[in-house]
Amino acid sequence: MFVTLFVTSCTEKPVQNSGLPEIVLKKSQDILPISSFVENLDYLELKVNEAKIEFGDILNVKELDGDLVILQRRAREISFIRFTQKGDFINTIVSNNEGSGRIKNPLDIITCQKDYAVLAGDGIYIVGKDGKYKSKLVAAKMPGTKFFESKNQFYVVNDVPGYGLYTVYSQKSKGKRINFPEDRLRDLGRSNLAAVGAANISLVSSYSDTVFAYNNSAFQPEYLIESDGYPSFAEIWRNTGDKDDVETLKYIHNTHHSKIKSYFENKNYIFLTYWLGSHQTTALIKKKDWEATYFTEAVNNIDGGIWDNPEFLSESDELYIPITAYKVGGHKISDKRHNEFEKVQLHIAATGNPVLMRCQLK
Repeated sequence: MFVTLFVTSCTEKPVQNSGLPEIVLKKSQDILPISSFVENLDYLELKVNEAKIEFGDILNVKELDGDLVILQRRAREISFIRFTQKGDFINTIVSNNEGSGRIKNPLDIITCQKDYAVLAGDGIYIVGKDGKYKSKLVAAKMPGTKFFESKNQFYVVNDVPGYGLYTVYSQKSKGKRINFPEDRLRDLGRSNLAAVGAANISLVSSYSDTVFAYNNSAFQPEYLIESDGYPSFAEIWRNTGDKDDVETLKYIHNTHHSKIKSYFENKNYIFLTYWLGSHQTTALIKKKDWEATYFTEAVNNIDGGIWDNPEFLSESDELYIPITAYKVGGHKISDKRHNEFEKVQLHIAATGNPVLMRCQLK
């Protein structure tokens, strides 16, 4: 049985005078054509109707051992479903609606030797690639929604303020009870874990002003996060002091601040979306020369199609953007010079399948 150990090597305060590169969060009003940062795009149809399976909203996309693993929610059902790179259905790995060892609240999934490890609200499980339940490794209420494995230890990235940035689960450690704050406080911030391959893992949290990179069994500061004219969420959280739950919520609500919404990183790019006060901005940073592009909206001028929120940045510099059949059918092409998206609309209208738009970054 695995139990918990808290690791505090990641400070929640920024590392001053470190000489680290800075990610500057700037406010932008620009509306950009995606051709300014996307070289080309294509559409991957997930063939769920052909497989006769029900499918809902796509919550997350991962690439594991060459396959695409999709976290989807349909009504009360949450499941991880595996597809080939061509969009063919392979199998359902985990569903909270089926299986003798039912996992009630699956949150994240990674490869673990020849199987999958699944992070759930009540622990960590092992499931075979055929979807058969094998065992429960950890029986504990989890402090976060993202995790990874290294040297037979599981690192769960904390979404809970006041408990450091991550918790390690291993066989040799002594357990420590996690006293969770009220639910209304717990959901204030989310941590982002950008993992592309075993050698590229970065951690960014709402409760920190530093991005950390995992290296040799420890996290090291990698980038500083600077907000242009706004205190960070981490700063105002540190200033809440001894305020009670209601006062804390009021203080955070009434103080304009910056907060990272989503963060993706690979060896060449950083792609993040954040709030400055009530204004949302997206930044794309080329790591080679640290050139940053900022925009508040993007318009698909390549084929007249949709632009939506990315859910994954691959090792091959492709952004994956989920699009439901409903959105495909309801989209109106305003630029008649680029209307190639009509072919996608006609095809998806016939199949009803969801689509992953893949955008190759320049």
